[in-house]
Amino acid sequence: MCPVKALLGIDCPGCGSLRMLYCLLHGDLWAAVRFNALGLVAVVLLVWAYVAWTYGRLAGRRILSWQHYRWAAPVTLVLALAWFVVRNLGFGPFPALYV
Repeated sequence: MCPVKALLGIDCPGCGSLRMLYCLLHGDLWAAVRFNALGLVAVVLLVWAYVAWTYGRLAGRRILSWQHYRWAAPVTLVLALAWFVVRNLGFGPFPALYV
């Protein structure tokens, strides 16, 4: 169990990530989105970065990808904080994001 959920009773940005990966590896994309949509986006971006890095190593030159831009770290932090807040809102469609 997640320490944040155990101590505070709220979902952290990473809650549901293991279930998301399990569903993704078994081909259930919609369940993966249900468990952790931002985690799924992070997995896609990390695979993209790894493929770009691997291609750059094979080609013998540096390939620029999203993580080389100056705005990558602040945008990632803002998205994680926004996901933390949105998935814990108790009104509208947001309770469907609870894990």
